[in-house]
Amino acid sequence: MSAKGRRLTLAVLIFGAGLLAIALVSGALYEQVQRARDREALPQVGRSVDIGGRMLNIYCSGVGQPAIILETGATWTFYNTPKAMFENGVQRPGYSWVRIQRELAKFTTACWYDRAGSGWSDAGPYPRDSASHARDLHALLAAAGVPPPYVLVAESSAALDARLYTRFYPDSVAGLVMVDGVHPDFFTRAGPGRGRMARFPEFVGHSQDVAAQAFNLFGLYRLGSANRPAPPLPAGMTASEWNTIWRLAQAPKARAALIQDIASWVQSTTQARAAGSLGDRPLIVVSSENSAVESASRSLWMELQTDLARLSTRGKQMVLPESRGDLIYQAPEAIVDAVRQVLDDVRHEPGSRRIR
Repeated sequence: MSAKGRRLTLAVLIFGAGLLAIALVSGALYEQVQRARDREALPQVGRSVDIGGRMLNIYCSGVGQPAIILETGATWTFYNTPKAMFENGVQRPGYSWVRIQRELAKFTTACWYDRAGSGWSDAGPYPRDSASHARDLHALLAAAGVPPPYVLVAESSAALDARLYTRFYPDSVAGLVMVDGVHPDFFTRAGPGRGRMARFPEFVGHSQDVAAQAFNLFGLYRLGSANRPAPPLPAGMTASEWNTIWRLAQAPKARAALIQDIASWVQSTTQARAAGSLGDRPLIVVSSENSAVESASRSLWMELQTDLARLSTRGKQMVLPESRGDLIYQAPEAIVDAVRQVLDDVRHEPGSRRIR
């Protein structure tokens, strides 16, 4: 290449780099402006607690022990194809429990919280696997002054987190409820796409996580947002509550957290399999035969839901054949009933585990 050609190529590269830098700076500024508007439109419910350089949001109400800890997960795990995962899977905010918490707080302390990257919580570093979420929750409850023991109520992928929490902090967990909780084997047995994902090396997930955070930082998720309308209002919830839940779930930060969740799923499922049993703790697995799981996988889903109930020698399954969609919104009464059963079992246990 001639000297003139090299100079021209260098000039083009410099010009292109300058345009890219301008675009990235503009995107970052745009994202910050929009986040400020979001804070005005969606004032925080709960309080931010420092867990060591990051803030997680938690909201508690009611009085009594054991405290009920409501854990939300991500719903991408119900779908087989990447397109369906990204279109329908969401990283739910803790505020999704608002209706259920109102009922539970009538007879004990009930807390929901936002996992890293969801709701009003800061994003977290890689990996966002179940072990990381369990440690985050432990640090949050200690810093927020919510004493153990706890009854963990976990939905969708948060069931993996609850299993890790119980393994790491066994003396803190008195009982559990899983609401359409994901079984780690569902990821590899529900379709060819999941089998291929199981063979992804870790560096692929790490690069995916980095890309997700970069897209969030520079406003690319927001620029590509379709502003999808919210689904029909669930019974027993106000329009304002539902609008807040939907907007938080569709926020760019939550979309980035969803990608982080997917990027770490191999670690999460491996950790859950290795976590072992739940001993003799009271456990109820609440399952919907008509869940959001694609029809071809529903028989496997129910088989594995039954297997989850076997994690405890005192495990039971509560099947809701008439419920459709997300149980957290469509069957709150059944969830409250399951939690009350576990709570009653814990409070009437003899010996040192008895709670008054």
